[in-house]
Amino acid sequence: MPDQIITARDARAIQAKAGNGFGLFGWIVLKDQPDYPGKIVARLATSPLTIYVMLANTLEELHAMLPAGLVHSPREPADPPEVMEVWFSA
Repeated sequence: MPDQIITARDARAIQAKAGNGFGLFGWIVLKDQPDYPGKIVARLATSPLTIYVMLANTLEELHAMLPAGLVHSPREPADPPEVMEVWFSA
């Protein structure tokens, strides 16, 4: 199934529903994605991964789009190179 590009407003609503249905979820922030050249991508991650993505031109722009109530996790050395950071549910 193809990705569904969503807005910050959509993200807040989807995240609220995810919080009710899943214990832990987060947004994986990625760069260098073949389907979105030149964009920073945030993909909503539950178990399994979802089709929901937000696109931005810069990391700062993407941060402004993320819903409130998330906890930042910097990139870990074991993460794939395209992973920039992760924002988890609190």
